[in-house]
Amino acid sequence: MTERIPLAYLFPLRVLFGVILIIEGWRKLQGDWLHGTPLVTTLGNWLAADKPYGAFLPVVKLAFAHPKIFGALVTIGELTVGLSLLFGVLTRISSALGAVMLFGFALGAGQGLAPPGNALLMGVVCVLFVVAPPGRFLGVDAYLRSRLPRWMV
Repeated sequence: MTERIPLAYLFPLRVLFGVILIIEGWRKLQGDWLHGTPLVTTLGNWLAADKPYGAFLPVVKLAFAHPKIFGALVTIGELTVGLSLLFGVLTRISSALGAVMLFGFALGAGQGLAPPGNALLMGVVCVLFVVAPPGRFLGVDAYLRSRLPRWMV
């Protein structure tokens, strides 16, 4: 069986995740996340409810102390990873960064395996995209594959 068949199955999932991340990033861009106010509110609620996992608590407190930096990182990260997945550009690298970002959301929000929250699920799918890069099917990675090292595309 060739590689194109399994990667073709991942194409709709890649596009869906790209669109979800772009929509979320765009909402944050419009919702003043670059100034950090919504992030402070969200993190304050998580801390008040004692939601972050213990090992991840220092990261949440750091983000709470520097909301402009982390608000910009979250907004730009969601938009960049979303666009990368949508167009299939450097999907391995962007999926690895997306997994780190999404697992950070899940650990900070105290998400478990049961709903609500989809950051954990999306993070796991991003790990799948690192292993089987779907950008090689109907994406720019198909063109870049012969020009860049395999770990990048």
